[in-house]
Amino acid sequence: MNCITIVAPTYEEAVREAREKYGDRIRIHSRKDVVASGFLGIRKKRHCELTCFLIEEPVQKKTPAAAEPAETAPGKSAEQLRREAEEERDIRRFEKEAYTPDPESNTPDPAFEPEEEIQVEQPAATREQEEAGEQEPQETQNPQDLQEPHEQAKEEEKEPEKDPLEPLMDHARSILAMNDFSDSYINWIVSDLRSQLEPALPAVPTRNEFELLIVDRIVGSVEIDHNSQLHPPKVFALVGPTGVGKTTTIAKIAAIYGTLPPEEMRKKVKIITMDSFRVGAYEQIESFGKALNIPVLRADDEAQFYEALEMANDAELILIDTIGRSPRDNEVNVKLQTMLNVPDRKNTRCYLAVSASMKKIDIDRVFEQFRMFNIVSVIVTKTDETQTIGNILSICHDRHVPLLFITDGQMVPRDIHKASSAFVLSLLKGFNMDFNSLWNTQIGSDE
Repeated sequence: MNCITIVAPTYEEAVREAREKYGDRIRIHSRKDVVASGFLGIRKKRHCELTCFLIEEPVQKKTPAAAEPAETAPGKSAEQLRREAEEERDIRRFEKEAYTPDPESNTPDPAFEPEEEIQVEQPAATREQEEAGEQEPQETQNPQDLQEPHEQAKEEEKEPEKDPLEPLMDHARSILAMNDFSDSYINWIVSDLRSQLEPALPAVPTRNEFELLIVDRIVGSVEIDHNSQLHPPKVFALVGPTGVGKTTTIAKIAAIYGTLPPEEMRKKVKIITMDSFRVGAYEQIESFGKALNIPVLRADDEAQFYEALEMANDAELILIDTIGRSPRDNEVNVKLQTMLNVPDRKNTRCYLAVSASMKKIDIDRVFEQFRMFNIVSVIVTKTDETQTIGNILSICHDRHVPLLFITDGQMVPRDIHKASSAFVLSLLKGFNMDFNSLWNTQIGSDE
């Protein structure tokens, strides 16, 4: 095959010139649009270069139906005819691969139109198959339907929308965990806060506003035994494990009702100590009684306890300091419960002393071991020895037991306070608000 280059101003003129000079023997291999700069780059000239090749002689086009046997072609063998047919197919395949459409005119090159496909008559059976194929459901050919799986995959790849409340919920969990609240209490607070804030979305409170909501939930969950604070029972029995400070707390309570109020509002108070097991227990409470000018009676067994109750019957408030033994000693607990049944049950109440420095698991065990005494409320001791009280508040909330007093030192009668929301808040940490200053403004009302 001979290669020829034809240059013309446009692609159409180049094709026309090629047809006029070489007729049907010309085959276009490729085209090139050239832009040449004029003088000093002012004018630009365009022309088209066609690279073509010539075939030896035109091959007659025959349809499969018109093809004749090898014997009917005079002078050519069957092998020669086969090679020519293969050459014609190779040339057409090459032309299709090398074809470059004209960017200026969107019309295809007539030299490369599928002439055989247009001229060949299709059999009737083929047309019937195509007509039948056109009756297939159109949804398989709908481009929009073809895009649906792709669009669906994109939607699945999208990240889930972020919860606008989750940062605040994380902050609540962090603060509550810092204050040693139990997991069940934290989950309850977070769930309650979320249920309140979700209806207001997309509005989200600020960090300070949200902390006020947390504080409101904590305060709302703390029950205060105001009735016992204002009207203590005649027989006030304080129970609890050894080492929680029951004796010192009894002395502080005696001072709250017997010495601190104005004289006309003071109650006549007497103390009965049942703690004969611990060395120096009686001497300790007796020294407190002398300092406060409050009588102290001793009861080592049930008979002495009955006699002490008779001797203290004229008092308006009888404070009982119970046995300071381990709550695991069931025999001692049964003996103590039997002794506390001696007074008038209508006027006798039992209160549980728990140290704030105890672990949650130990506090829970103490509640179980003293459950037989029908605890009315809790006195939290030794808050000065720990930084958090969330452990006790969680258990009191779960068991629906209110708070009565909170102690924060060894000084009698100074280091005891009536339980209040303000004092509870002063023991919380991690908040932006200064609850200690709030407590200082409220302390006078609790003394």
